[in-house]
Amino acid sequence: MNHIKLIDCPIDVTYAINLISDPSCGASSIFIGTTRDSFQGKKVVSLAYEAYENMALKEMDKICSDLRATWPDLKHILIYHRLGTVPENEASVVIAASAPHRSAALKAVTFAIDQLKSRVPIWKKELYEGNHDAEWKENSESIRPKKSLSSFNYSVCKVDESRVVSRNLVQIRANDCELKNRVECFFKRKRAEINSCNVIDFKQSNLSSNINSDTEVDVSCARTQSTISKQEQSNCHLKVRRATNRCGPQQMQFRPKYKHELSRLTTSRVSTNEVGESLQNSRLHSIETYMGLTSKNNENIINRIKNVENRILLLESTSPEYQHFFEQSCMDQPEKKIKTNKTYSAHELRVYIHRKNKECP
Repeated sequence: MNHIKLIDCPIDVTYAINLISDPSCGASSIFIGTTRDSFQGKKVVSLAYEAYENMALKEMDKICSDLRATWPDLKHILIYHRLGTVPENEASVVIAASAPHRSAALKAVTFAIDQLKSRVPIWKKELYEGNHDAEWKENSESIRPKKSLSSFNYSVCKVDESRVVSRNLVQIRANDCELKNRVECFFKRKRAEINSCNVIDFKQSNLSSNINSDTEVDVSCARTQSTISKQEQSNCHLKVRRATNRCGPQQMQFRPKYKHELSRLTTSRVSTNEVGESLQNSRLHSIETYMGLTSKNNENIINRIKNVENRILLLESTSPEYQHFFEQSCMDQPEKKIKTNKTYSAHELRVYIHRKNKECP
């Protein structure tokens, strides 16, 4: 039988010996690990043990399985390890095994303590007397690779450059300067998105049901879009229905509409049909098609240029090599398949009606 346990209290060695005792066994071997009182001239007060308990118990069970696979004659195996603070001269680990013959018991206990120190995730910290700092100690049997004190010598390893990779297989061929530029453009685009969201704070709040959220209010100000109600039996607030500012967004209706005038001056004076026909071969329409943008011919040219700039900023902040993964351009849209209804002959209809008549007598 296997007895494995992680305990926080002192280990009862007598109880452990009684657990592995068996009338059929002629030998019982036991190992007791205790806390020593000194290390390199420093007085050791106690040891503090910590463990990853779930993994530790699994590894201890695997050690028992390895012991039984190597020495099938083993009757009982016991592995107890103490956690927490262990004062000096007290047992921190007890490993015992019983077998019909002493050879198997002695070898099993030796193998078990070595495997416990190297495999089980239990950590030990030594606490010293005086002003000495506590130190975490690593077991000499640990299989974790040691840190190399010497740096790696790359000149020893020869790099085989005989196989040249085709540039067609490289997806992104941007240099360090280009990658840095893309990162800066990414920050710039995100900053613009945050700024556009912050504009909402300076628009009229949707307090009443008759205000459409999609309608942009010309007369709006963050300082006046609030209603202050007078509290009962209080003179600290006055009833304010509306505040009119002498200058600010509320006076925009009395100023020239610069955006409208600029659009009127930059818009072509020809008819809408002629504008649509001329833009089909214009450079702006070609850029929009290449960028995967769709726009109306009668749309403001300033807005169209702004959309192109936003698209370029988006591509600069990501990777233009993957542009075909993001959106399909209008030139690459798949053709719509025309669905045709199936036609039935007179014979097929007669067969179908005859079958239905049989199903419904």
